[in-house]
Amino acid sequence: MDEKRWQGLRESGSRIFFVGLFSLIIAFLIFSRFTVPSQEPLAVEAQQLRNLAYAVLAITAASMASMTYGAYTIFRAEQMRAAGNNNLISFITGAFANRSYWKIMAIAAIGYGIFFSFLSQILVYRADVSFTEEGLEVPSIDMIPCCGAPGYMPMLTVYVTDHFLILLIPVNVILASVVSTLVGFNLALNIFAYRLKKSLQAKMSITAGIGATSGLFVGCPTCAGSLFSALIGVGVAGAGTSASVLAPFQTLFIAASIPALVAAPFLLARSIRSISNCKLT
Repeated sequence: MDEKRWQGLRESGSRIFFVGLFSLIIAFLIFSRFTVPSQEPLAVEAQQLRNLAYAVLAITAASMASMTYGAYTIFRAEQMRAAGNNNLISFITGAFANRSYWKIMAIAAIGYGIFFSFLSQILVYRADVSFTEEGLEVPSIDMIPCCGAPGYMPMLTVYVTDHFLILLIPVNVILASVVSTLVGFNLALNIFAYRLKKSLQAKMSITAGIGATSGLFVGCPTCAGSLFSALIGVGVAGAGTSASVLAPFQTLFIAASIPALVAAPFLLARSIRSISNCKLT
């Protein structure tokens, strides 16, 4: 193992990740300074505010791409460092030495992301509502630049068809992306453990079984955001206002699932290690 190589790779990934993270935070804070509710008029004109809102969304997308690439680079560094070791990180990263598990992760993350987006009302299909009858042009884009807490504005609504829209709240989209990626990661690791167990005809403990399946379901509490919307009743005309009220609750449910998704691979890695040790003995 080339120590300088993996250290350089990890430092590079960390820089890329934190540049994206800090850019995102700064963009949210600066934008909120222009849109915080107050008795004084807004510091910028409406058109300028809309242009700034689109810029913030572009920065959000670029920052997410930067953080994703940074995290991937750090993972590769840890994969190099942990090769041949017997710690949990080595069993987590070692599974992805086979490219097929990256493909499984990507497919699972995209599939879960679509499923989750409908439940959390990022993607909204209303067969009982006609947007054109509500006086909206389809297709069209509606930007709501003001006003809310950092990360909740700007809010972008894309009316795709007469019954289908996309509601983009930056913080919720970021957290939904993180949850979907972690679910895909957990599923790929579960499949790796299952194949390893099957090849060795080993028996997994109850604890290991919980760790092996927890990654598939811990995102479910985030679906409660759609329950709030269903109970209160989100109409087309009031979608922006209602979403602003519900957004903090929805974000809370999304964020609450992340620690469980992060912990699940370590529980599963313990079972993979015990299976591997049985193979050696």
